[in-house]
Amino acid sequence: MTERPGDTLSRLCRGARRLVVAAPYIKADALKRVLSEVSPAATLICVTRWNPQDIVAGASDTQCRDIVKEFGGSFRLHPTLHAKYYQIDDTVLIGSANLTAPALGWSSQPNLEILCRPSNDFDACAFREKLLRESREISDYEFLRWQAIVRISAENDNPTANVQPQLDAWRPATRDPRHLMLSYQGKEEEIASSDEQGAARRDIQALQIPPGLTGEQVHSWISACLLAAPFTNTVMRLHGTDDASSLLAGVYSLGIGEARRDMETVLNWLAYLSPDILKATP
Repeated sequence: MTERPGDTLSRLCRGARRLVVAAPYIKADALKRVLSEVSPAATLICVTRWNPQDIVAGASDTQCRDIVKEFGGSFRLHPTLHAKYYQIDDTVLIGSANLTAPALGWSSQPNLEILCRPSNDFDACAFREKLLRESREISDYEFLRWQAIVRISAENDNPTANVQPQLDAWRPATRDPRHLMLSYQGKEEEIASSDEQGAARRDIQALQIPPGLTGEQVHSWISACLLAAPFTNTVMRLHGTDDASSLLAGVYSLGIGEARRDMETVLNWLAYLSPDILKATP
């Protein structure tokens, strides 16, 4: 009988000294089960991808950060992570299996998954370097924003069930994030510029803000979407470096002026929505 992916992972983890876990979806029960096999003295890096829809749908658990931090490890987010990568000391496993019970074969109706050692065509070291370079450790301040997303679902009978923010290519359109609240509340006439009114509508459409939220809940939803967006993460990574605008322009094929404007816009949004997070960014 073929060994379940989770059993393979657990077997390799017994006595391991170094562990890197990267998967878009990570559930607390599966993470605890894997870490129960790992030496308490081991180093741990856990990388995942969060967005508001996945969190409220329960595809990933925010408490995974607490589990990793209590273990003494590093918990990081990568906005475009799709790969499933597990490094246990010098052994690497890749495949289709997220760190969830169904994916690892630990449920009554497991998924059909693959988790195996890569061929020589896969440069594990290069992948790991790119993964860690492009991911970021989240602060306690940011973690509070993600916990707020969980509460939105609990407090509002899951108003987010049928919405999916379109974040992959999204960059904030309106220069002032306060315009989103005015537009959301039907007070668009209080936005002086017609261009800004249209920009606010485009942002609301992209972020798929659920109806009927309170002002505080809208603030939390927008904050989480902003932090989950790949463009925002690139801005945060480049912010403070030499020629940040030029580097951003190169990544996204923008003109220097457009890149500078879009970077300033993202920083404006962060300063308004999550000032503590901006302060914590190197």
